[in-house]
Amino acid sequence: MRIEYLGDSHSARWDSYVAARAWAVTDLFAWRHVARESYGIASHFLLAEDNGVCAGALALYEVRHPVFGHYLATALFGTDGGLFSDSDAARDALVAEARALAIRLKVSYLVIRTRGVELRDFQKDYHLRTALIPLEGTAEDLLARLPGKTRNQVRRGQREGFAVSSGADQVAAFHDVFHRHMRRLGSPAHSLRYYKAIALHLGERAEFFVVRDGTQLVAGALLCFVNGTASNLHTVALAEYNTRCPNYLLYWRMMEESRARGCLQMDLDARRSAARNWRSRKTGVQMCCHCVTTTSCSGVACRGGSTQTIRNIAWLSPPGGACRSS
Repeated sequence: MRIEYLGDSHSARWDSYVAARAWAVTDLFAWRHVARESYGIASHFLLAEDNGVCAGALALYEVRHPVFGHYLATALFGTDGGLFSDSDAARDALVAEARALAIRLKVSYLVIRTRGVELRDFQKDYHLRTALIPLEGTAEDLLARLPGKTRNQVRRGQREGFAVSSGADQVAAFHDVFHRHMRRLGSPAHSLRYYKAIALHLGERAEFFVVRDGTQLVAGALLCFVNGTASNLHTVALAEYNTRCPNYLLYWRMMEESRARGCLQMDLDARRSAARNWRSRKTGVQMCCHCVTTTSCSGVACRGGSTQTIRNIAWLSPPGGACRSS
């Protein structure tokens, strides 16, 4: 088994193997450009070849964070993914090389997020789950499958006279409402540069939505598409509009767009409240379990030494400009 590190000129080789297997857009080569152009984060893309045939791939991002330290991780700013293999031998070779790379870079820990795969000698955490909503049938069928309360709130949002816009020309407006929402929560938010990079490098795989009440921005969302799955990266609504249900209108509009693009399911990410609102026996929502596997490197223990810290590492986005490459 041969492990090769891929550079910027090898995007076609990476995507020819990974694109058809990807769980999310964070698995694609384009995400390497998003990470570097947004925050200067370095990446290490490993390809496993068995007798000249690609047998596996592993995308690692090298992050220096003022709180979480210096570490390597897959699926930067995402839920899971980054490790693909056609055999145990390919997977083991990639993980062994990742460990060796971590030691060479002198990082404190290595985080590999997987779905349905356990890695030996890694600390494991199964706390995180995402909700997958099936989108089959007509729009009327989908609406009828929603819980009664949720269906009524969608209709309430439709009656309120909101205007929903989408497209790459809504990036700045999305960032505006997203940033206002996060600032009120006291939480860090991504920079506008990050979202512009997503629009540039993901193209048709990313769609930005905003909801307006007249000229006022009310809500916004970022939806990405890969292999028949629409993934909800961000959805926010300003609290003062909650009684008028713009968030339900926005989710419904995203479902309509996903169906129009031929998607079979929509991933609500880790939004438990959203999952509860859209889940019923009729909707067929499935909760997908993710394994966050972590190992310490260079004799340095994982920061905090707890799975709670690792969950935070897996989920928290860094403040704009807070991450940098080595």
